[in-house]
Amino acid sequence: MNKSRKFVVATRPSLLAYTQTQQTVELLKKKNPDCEFEIVKFSTHGDIVTDKPLTAFGGTGVFVKELENAILQGKADFAVHSLKDVPGIQPEDLILASFPTREDPRDVLLIKNGLGISDLADNCIIGTGSPRRMVQVAKMKPTAAFTDLRGNVDSRLKKLEEGQYDAIVIAAAGLKRLGKQIDANAFLSVDTCIPAVGQGAIAIECRKDDEETIELLRTINDIDTETAIIAERSFMKTIGGGCKFPLGAYAVIENRNVHLSVMLGNHHTMQVIRLSGRAPIADAEELGKRLAEEIIVDATKQGIEIIRN
Repeated sequence: MNKSRKFVVATRPSLLAYTQTQQTVELLKKKNPDCEFEIVKFSTHGDIVTDKPLTAFGGTGVFVKELENAILQGKADFAVHSLKDVPGIQPEDLILASFPTREDPRDVLLIKNGLGISDLADNCIIGTGSPRRMVQVAKMKPTAAFTDLRGNVDSRLKKLEEGQYDAIVIAAAGLKRLGKQIDANAFLSVDTCIPAVGQGAIAIECRKDDEETIELLRTINDIDTETAIIAERSFMKTIGGGCKFPLGAYAVIENRNVHLSVMLGNHHTMQVIRLSGRAPIADAEELGKRLAEEIIVDATKQGIEIIRN
């Protein structure tokens, strides 16, 4: 590797995106102390349009396209993404080259004054724009009404505090990366609420032919995280879905095996299908594909429409 090379890093301008990019660059500096890095902000369509639900104007991909264009145009060497924002298929000339150790994958149900979900009124309003979260939280609170929730982490927390919502659902990873304190009772277990594909994980994307950058990025790759992501994204790719309907997958690695839990649902009827399976780590991709094929069969039987991006 050319030790004197400076790498240009693309990031979204939001505080969370910029913070997690800084944290990723610090990991790279520790492994590659002779390299230089410059972080450049690029606004994405998802950052600009904040008054509509993500499902209304594209869903998955609206937070990454401009960053990918910056790499393809030579304005950046690589980009740091929240993996759950990355579509199942990348542009032909790009590659997801590295996956640092995953942060907490769980969802968090935040309620004012430290109350629990059992304390919420029957007609409570829960803020989330995620169909996946809606159908799973509805199993805990069937009478709740769900309203779209957009904005950065601080603005979402402010909306809760101002009483615009009785509760909100948000990813634990973002709160932790920003150093926010989370009440232990707020966490939703991965059994109760299966996370989004890649939730809590970072993906670093670069050009396929940029061997020097790939070599750099692989120095902070976590193989267990990568294997889990292969299984989860294989499930998503086989389904062909994004965030327009309820879809979740979460994998862990234990004793050289991949354990994968998946869900698919309908946020209009609040139907949910859950499946799980395991396989040797070498078969992680095949496991995701197999569970996807099984859940498609079950969805057809139950009349659940799969809305493909």
